[in-house]
Amino acid sequence: MSHSVKHRSVQAIVAISLVLLFSISLRPQQSKGGGVLRLTTRIVNINVVVTDAQGNPVKGLTQDDFIVLDEGQQQRISFFVAADNEQPNAVVTPQAPGFYSNSPAMNGPDPGVTVLLFDTLNSHWTSQGYGLNNVRNFIRQLSPSDRIGIYVLGNDLTVVHDFFHDASDLVAAIQRYDETRSSGPKKTAASEQKSEEGPIDHFLEGKDNHYNFWMENVLRSGVYAQEHAAFAMETTTAWLEAIARQLSGVSGRKSLIWVTDGLGPMRCFDSNDLYESLSGPRTGGDVRFACFPFAGNGDDVERMIRLMDESGIAVYMIDARGLETIDLGFRPKASDIMRQPNPVPISATGPVDELLPRIPQPVPGLLELSQRTGGRAFYNRNDLETGIRRALNDSRFTYELGYYPDHNRWKGEWRKIQVKVNRPDVRVLARAGYFALPDPRPQQPKDRIELLSQIAASPLDATQFPLSVQITSCAEARGRELTAMVHLKPQLMLSVGSDGHWKGNFEIMFMQLDLKNKLLDATQKDAYADLNPNEYAEVVQKGWDLPTQLKIMPGATVLCVILHEKNSDAVGSVHIPLVPFVPSPCI
Repeated sequence: MSHSVKHRSVQAIVAISLVLLFSISLRPQQSKGGGVLRLTTRIVNINVVVTDAQGNPVKGLTQDDFIVLDEGQQQRISFFVAADNEQPNAVVTPQAPGFYSNSPAMNGPDPGVTVLLFDTLNSHWTSQGYGLNNVRNFIRQLSPSDRIGIYVLGNDLTVVHDFFHDASDLVAAIQRYDETRSSGPKKTAASEQKSEEGPIDHFLEGKDNHYNFWMENVLRSGVYAQEHAAFAMETTTAWLEAIARQLSGVSGRKSLIWVTDGLGPMRCFDSNDLYESLSGPRTGGDVRFACFPFAGNGDDVERMIRLMDESGIAVYMIDARGLETIDLGFRPKASDIMRQPNPVPISATGPVDELLPRIPQPVPGLLELSQRTGGRAFYNRNDLETGIRRALNDSRFTYELGYYPDHNRWKGEWRKIQVKVNRPDVRVLARAGYFALPDPRPQQPKDRIELLSQIAASPLDATQFPLSVQITSCAEARGRELTAMVHLKPQLMLSVGSDGHWKGNFEIMFMQLDLKNKLLDATQKDAYADLNPNEYAEVVQKGWDLPTQLKIMPGATVLCVILHEKNSDAVGSVHIPLVPFVPSPCI
């Protein structure tokens, strides 16, 4: 894939040519003895939903009621907690002016979140319309106290409503939508209160939907379709990575409700081997799965799958096609495609047989993704809003289990998990397994630049590392300079070495962007930590405070602060609006 297609997929920032390099050492004299010893003790966390025959949560279970099998071998449960997510959340203490954090606990509900991802990139035009109608029906059922995020996956990722806030604005928006389309008298003044169309109104009116020419005109688009299929796959994986990073620091159950009619060319998985799942078409019986080759994007898919797995996200597949029994003439026929000299294997609806006028079959990759992550799949039904509601209800009461696998085989293979409960007539919903992956490979410099560009361009803060920033203006500089005091917590960032010292290799990036996500300036600070046990205990207690003086560039509207651990590519990020700190002539 061309470099230009990669950067288009995530509104990537233009060349990072203004980097000012600073180096800091958190340990003046580095120890000469021993290298970094990566901890090999790994814990597998499982979020479990237990329901009765009526779908109600089963409460009051204890650790002794659960049995966990790893490839058929019973494991000792080392961690157990029951989470009643219907209990009121603790009141969030207002932060001081100029204080910004990526901690979910400081920004809203905890534990557990639900995000609805409405997919316009991998869905046909008719599916987008039908799926949106079901989403509207679901929003009509919400109470103002419900919490759910709504994101739209297109060429960009749009945050329609974040999960930090309750659903009161969603309830008001659907009321405005219904009133403006009602021929009867208005029951409230909600529609008159709408002075300016917001992102929720824009979404409900279908203005985020768009026609995918490459998808709807497979026979006429040829190479154009293949290029855009590759673009769609990379865009999808990039934004799923962004969502996984955002949800990584959230405790409790994390549910991603994916309203789509396909995975695009990313639809096939292999339950036995991660790496085989990243390439090549495969067949099963009389069904030909048209998988796009992953030759140029295997690392992207691998990273996305790993992030989803490590973040503990349960995927709920909602097939946006619903119960479709007739051919409306918008899609090419399978017989026409197969007569082509080189059939284009890019249908977002899955197997080419699904292009025939019949009840659509579920997309295999989405079914498998739901099962593996502990979610559910809903398809071939006209009440898709019921599936969305079920995903939200599953988060009401959950159990968290953790165990340390005793197999000592970390070679990348998929390992099957089974969770059983010593109660009759109950249904257990949990992830089906995990990839026993070795320690991550360090990324090449070009991958690092791409990663940091994606983090900065994303509308979501990454929470793999907790990060907070206090911004103060320099009065004598008339708003053209700021002081950024970055506060870090080292527990997740450092590894213990064979010499007993705690070590880490990371960087802090300060990236200034304009309204179009164009990079105006990037300031980097490299940091290497080498702490003896006493020093480590002190920084664990106090954290690190790293001050940085920044000159604000004309036109800058956002400052993105990124903490990047170079060995694992784990990140934490905070997006800070500059308007409150910079006088209008500077922007």
